[in-house]
Amino acid sequence: MSDNVIKLVPERVGEGYRFESDEILEAAKGTGLASVVVIGELENGELWVSSAANAGEALILIERAKHHIVFGSAEE
Repeated sequence: MSDNVIKLVPERVGEGYRFESDEILEAAKGTGLASVVVIGELENGELWVSSAANAGEALILIERAKHHIVFGSAEE
């Protein structure tokens, strides 16, 4: 299934562009995720967070995702 994944390259996306959130969530289904954290912002600006991990695991996933966004996919 990984051949259907398109790598996000932020330089190719214009400022203000938003991917369709329902499409992103649909694409995640059936991928065999061991743990998942969903973070979003509602139209009224309220933060929305849900996780299938405990609080510690969720924080680790968030930190790993932050590293991936800032520095790329290479991890130690």
